[in-house]
Amino acid sequence: MSKKERNETLLLKYGIVAFIEIVVIMTAFLYATTHLTRKPVRDLYSESIESILNQSVENAETWFKNQVEVLKVFQKACINKKDNEENLKNTIKAKEKPNGYEYVMLFWDHATGAKDGGPETYNTKGGISKVGILSKEYWKMHKEKDVSVWLESPRQSNAGGITMPLFIKSEFTDDATGERINGGMVGFLELDPINVLAKTFYKTGKISVYDDTGTVRAGDDVLAVEDSSRLLFTKECHMANKTWTVVATVDKKEVGKITDDLRNTSLTGGFIIAIILLACELIIIKIMIGKFDSIKKNIDNLNTGDKDLTKRLQINHNNEISMVKKSVNTFVNTVHETVKQIGSANVELKSTFNNVKTSLDETQTNIENISSEIANATKTLADEDNCVMNTSDSVTNISNSIRELNEMIVTQADAITQASASIEQMIGNINSVSGSVEKMAAEFSSLNAATNDGIAKNNVVNNLLQVVLTQSQSLQDTNRIISEISSQTNLLSMNAMIESAHAGEAGKGFAVVAEEIRKLADTSAAQSKNIGVNLKEIAVNINKVVESSTASSKSFEEVSEKTSNTSELVNAIKCAMEEQSEGSKQILDVLSTMKEISNSVKTSSRKIESGTNDILGAISSLKASSNNMSENFDMIVSTTEATKRTNALLNNLAKEMADAVENISKKINEFKV
Repeated sequence: MSKKERNETLLLKYGIVAFIEIVVIMTAFLYATTHLTRKPVRDLYSESIESILNQSVENAETWFKNQVEVLKVFQKACINKKDNEENLKNTIKAKEKPNGYEYVMLFWDHATGAKDGGPETYNTKGGISKVGILSKEYWKMHKEKDVSVWLESPRQSNAGGITMPLFIKSEFTDDATGERINGGMVGFLELDPINVLAKTFYKTGKISVYDDTGTVRAGDDVLAVEDSSRLLFTKECHMANKTWTVVATVDKKEVGKITDDLRNTSLTGGFIIAIILLACELIIIKIMIGKFDSIKKNIDNLNTGDKDLTKRLQINHNNEISMVKKSVNTFVNTVHETVKQIGSANVELKSTFNNVKTSLDETQTNIENISSEIANATKTLADEDNCVMNTSDSVTNISNSIRELNEMIVTQADAITQASASIEQMIGNINSVSGSVEKMAAEFSSLNAATNDGIAKNNVVNNLLQVVLTQSQSLQDTNRIISEISSQTNLLSMNAMIESAHAGEAGKGFAVVAEEIRKLADTSAAQSKNIGVNLKEIAVNINKVVESSTASSKSFEEVSEKTSNTSELVNAIKCAMEEQSEGSKQILDVLSTMKEISNSVKTSSRKIESGTNDILGAISSLKASSNNMSENFDMIVSTTEATKRTNALLNNLAKEMADAVENISKKINEFKV
């Protein structure tokens, strides 16, 4: 869906763009002017205040130096190099105090007329003071460090004002004695003249002077209250041994006002420049749009009702607008040639789409045939899966039964081993073992051969499953033989007990052996019965897989005949005590044969179990293959369905493309080429 066309004026559009550009540029310029010049202006302002502060400090120090010089001049006027104390007393009293001092006094170190035992003083007021100066700071420094000049902190004077004692060292030679006299002159400076330092500067600037004790001596006490709205500048002022502080303060707004004035001036000038630039850009844009309006008129002339692509724009100049016209003419030439080529290709395209549609119809028919065949194959594969599942269940049951049979055969083999030990004990009591037992062993050997013959025949039948069936039947017959032998052995033991009873004391040992044989026979009968039950269960499971196993019947008939012959031989033992001995040997041989048969049965059972495991493995592989085939068939069916859908879409697309080609032919025919 195409976007809806909007009516717009390029002059307004690009005029707004130009206005935004100018506003952004001027904003950046004003930002730079305001922020980048703020620090330099502040620094310049600070430098000017520092200059004023330095000047104030210099004025204070100069004032002090001048006062020191004034006092020294006054000292020279009062004291000659050669003089005497009386003359000096009269001179100091008669001298007028120097300007800037409240009064001046004079003393000699060796004098002791004061109350504190120190020197008395003589001053310009015409009097003598005997209060004493030993506690004064200037006296201590004069005596301890022999200072030439010493200034004390300001203090309240007797006259009510504030003065500062200024000491200068004095000395002369007594003109009468020639003795060197040391002393000093102290002038009490008046602080009123220093108030001239507390001047103002700019509109809000103030100068304040603080003495060495932190007391304001000139100007306002600006340090008494912290004022964050004012800038503060301090500088030390050195007066002899004292350090005073000169402080300059000014309102922060006055500092910011310079920056604000600069910013306002920049804003006014910036807006004027922006308006001028905007007007110039609008004029240029209008001229450019006028040039393109002429191109639009020429292009509209090309779009006449007859759609004539042979018309071209007229070019009279060689400038950027002419380059645009050349580009338009080049585009029209390209369209002209393209329409011609499309017209030629459209005919070929119509024929191609007809061929494609025919091929798609044939493909659709082939896909439907493939789908039908795949459906049949899928149904057949499902039936085979069911058969494989049934066979797998039956073989699993057979394998479980054979596993139980193996456990029972192991139990029977242990019982036979115990019976063999008992028979060997009995044979130790019987001297002669032969005859019928050997015949019985021979018959059982024939029976074993016949059984092996039956197993061999069963191995041929139906691969591993037929082997399972034949050996299962053979195990049943063998179990019957074992059962019959157990019965016969039980009967033989009863006869032996009867004969031992007839023999009296001599037959007691044989009676014990006969009892053990009877117990062994009972155990064998019970085990044979259990084996028979399991073999019947195995036969039932085997019959589910294999319907008949007739090939081994003759072999088992021979086994039955041999068993009958063995029964007749055993009956002959009943006749006499000697036959009992032979019967015992026969029993031992029978047990040995039973052990061999059990081993044979165990081996056969293991083979059967191995065969069933192979069958289960083969069935599992068959199931896996069947599942893979089923999945492959599902993928084929899915692919076929997708192919059918794709083919249908291609048919629809071919039809739509054919219609589109027809419409293109109609549109192309409208152009004049």
